[in-house]
Amino acid sequence: MTRLVTKKRELTKMKTGLIVLAGIASVVAHPVLAKDLTIGLSGTVTSIDPHFYNASPNNSIAMQIFDRLTERTAEGQLVEGLATRWEAVSETKWRFTLREGVKWHDGKPFTSDDVVFTLGRAGSVPNSPGGFGGFMRNIESVEAGGETTVTINTKAPAPTLPGELANIAIVSRHAGEGADTADYNSGKAAIGTGAFRFTTFKQGIEVALERNADWWGKNVVWNHATYRMISNASARTTAALAGDVDVIDAPAATDIKRFKTTTNLSFVSTPGLRVIYLAPSAAGDAWKANVKGPNGEALETNPLADRRVRKALSEAINREGIVDKIMEGTATASGQWLPKGAFSYTSDIQPPTPDLAGAKKLLADAGYPNGFQLTVHVPNDRYPNAPAVVQAVAQMWTRIGVKTNVEALPWTTFSSRKSEFAMKLLGLGNATYDASSMLVNVLGTVDPKRGLGAANDSGYSNPVLDDLVSKAMMIYDDKTRESGLVEAVKVAINDGAIIPLYQQSNAWVMRKGISYAPRIDERTLAKDISE
Repeated sequence: MTRLVTKKRELTKMKTGLIVLAGIASVVAHPVLAKDLTIGLSGTVTSIDPHFYNASPNNSIAMQIFDRLTERTAEGQLVEGLATRWEAVSETKWRFTLREGVKWHDGKPFTSDDVVFTLGRAGSVPNSPGGFGGFMRNIESVEAGGETTVTINTKAPAPTLPGELANIAIVSRHAGEGADTADYNSGKAAIGTGAFRFTTFKQGIEVALERNADWWGKNVVWNHATYRMISNASARTTAALAGDVDVIDAPAATDIKRFKTTTNLSFVSTPGLRVIYLAPSAAGDAWKANVKGPNGEALETNPLADRRVRKALSEAINREGIVDKIMEGTATASGQWLPKGAFSYTSDIQPPTPDLAGAKKLLADAGYPNGFQLTVHVPNDRYPNAPAVVQAVAQMWTRIGVKTNVEALPWTTFSSRKSEFAMKLLGLGNATYDASSMLVNVLGTVDPKRGLGAANDSGYSNPVLDDLVSKAMMIYDDKTRESGLVEAVKVAINDGAIIPLYQQSNAWVMRKGISYAPRIDERTLAKDISE
């Protein structure tokens, strides 16, 4: 069986309904390259190595320096990248035709061998806190067929491979072979084919980039782009109002009305793919330091390992109240991890109605009539209003007898210690545009050989769920594959594998005269900002 998947044919089922309060102009064909761009980024970039950590701030930078075989538009449409054509030669073999004439930043030609090298490296970077192996879990071997053809053999039918490869930055063999993450961070190995060249990286402070005049893509307006890491929302607001930066992402909900009425600023937003959720540790020993009995005594067993306890915690949360009072309308309450309209979203799962009495009964049935003590960890500089959200959840849990403390940490510390926490708040951008990103990377049983659990920091394991996901992801027929994924979503939610809270909206504020099409994947790309 042969199926041809060519440029611009794979469309996401997301119905984004963009909200644009300032007109989005098309890119000028021949812009005057006179100005530099400064972006105030809400998240912290932890590395320039594009395969080190699958986190949105890191990916925003990687997408400037490196290209991918396939790319996503702002609305999620799959389009050409370094590959101009891809086709399923059989159910277990894909052939990619590469773009000709592409050069690395150092002038050397891009070839099929670089793709072979990349797909051998991307899933196994040492010390990665959450890597990209899940996107390549089905790859058996990669073969270069001349300079401009790559054949990928898969372990099983892999109908979604072209879309998954939109998450894998292509790096060069000549710069990357023998290099480690530190070499990318220093710039030594940060040689890409992308719209910008690496200039400097100051962790926690800024990333500086320079326009690549030889880029194969569309014209880029800016000679230089500087990403300043401004984790504090008030500081980003001040920087935007003062004109210290040209663009900020993730504006504070409390400041949106002000931004909309400020004459020299524009505001754009769109519903996003990111879900904010709580992740309970159901296995291992991490819980012991952060879960105690009702009087602070040590417990012999982990309450969070009991599905009834996880369900009780979920039922105690007033999601609509959080969205209304804390997120101020910049999010949508959710009982699953995909927004309405996305591929494998199901209307059968709605946000749970708060039920304190029911939650208390579940705790009692599980053997905790007097509750227990719990510490929840949250990053204080990654997701909008996250500490306030967790404080609200802590109050709700305390009302059912789970006395909850909150510990907020900087993202750099939090991300490196995630596996130590009993309960933590996280976000997932659903980079596969379907349920598989969560099912494979976060909820999959940790198994590097199968490409499962690359971001599983909670020890969750459900072999039945793993099997459902594996079978669904081998189905070429979209409708049948979606039904299989929906079944897996229901199993995961019923098991309390995670506790979804809400879907974030994505927003940007920029000075008048600048245009940016808001992306459902929340990434801020200097190469796509026009003037």
